[in-house]
Amino acid sequence: MSKPSTSGGRAAKPAQAPAQAPALEPLSGTLQLGARAYVSLWNGIVGGRIEPGTQLRPDTIAEQLAISTTPVREALHRLEGDGLVVKRPYQGWFVRAFTEQEVRELYEMRAALECFSVRLACERITDEELAWLREHQSVGEAALRDGDMDAYRAYNRDLHAAIMRAARNSYLSSMMGQLDLQSQILMARTIRLVGRPSRAIEEHHELVDLIARRQARAAQRVMERHILSALEDIVRVGIRGQVEDADAPQRSSMKSSRR
Repeated sequence: MSKPSTSGGRAAKPAQAPAQAPALEPLSGTLQLGARAYVSLWNGIVGGRIEPGTQLRPDTIAEQLAISTTPVREALHRLEGDGLVVKRPYQGWFVRAFTEQEVRELYEMRAALECFSVRLACERITDEELAWLREHQSVGEAALRDGDMDAYRAYNRDLHAAIMRAARNSYLSSMMGQLDLQSQILMARTIRLVGRPSRAIEEHHELVDLIARRQARAAQRVMERHILSALEDIVRVGIRGQVEDADAPQRSSMKSSRR
């Protein structure tokens, strides 16, 4: 999966960051230390195991991964370039949190790009690519049956990427790559919503059928509904902390004053 190098969007200002050490996977033995630290942190952030707003302390991470702080800092700089981490002066690195406005802007752009990609895919997709899309549906269904949300997230990402490739427009793919990583952070919680993954799979089936029939306008409508319904789910989950609510501190203060 491509890792864009731009930060994208405005940095949010989350409330007091959690103090606990981030949940990291063991390091792979096949990569250099900086790359290995990057992969471990990336998986933790995108997989939802490290919450938005969490402070990422190089010394704590280095101790947890049994390496020095130099490769950890290298990894954090890469993640900052991906737009997954923000660095605040005199405070350090934090997992990026999103305001509701940022989420809406991100998903509006995603909807525009993915609707255009599905239109082009209807014109340019090959029989082999169509066959792969149909077969790939079983991967998502199996992940859902097994309750394997990491596998489901990979299935979802790969399906959307395949439609984007079928559009055969390198500029479109590049622009989408800049949004995809940030979308993955937000998706980490929506896939836990009851009914959301199964609903998404049904929409994927509908999309693939429309692409196979070369019905571009109908496919665009389904894609737009698919992306924007995910947006509304994300905003709804955000009430419980995924998306930063700019009014939350004020409401909290008001509640305290009533006690």
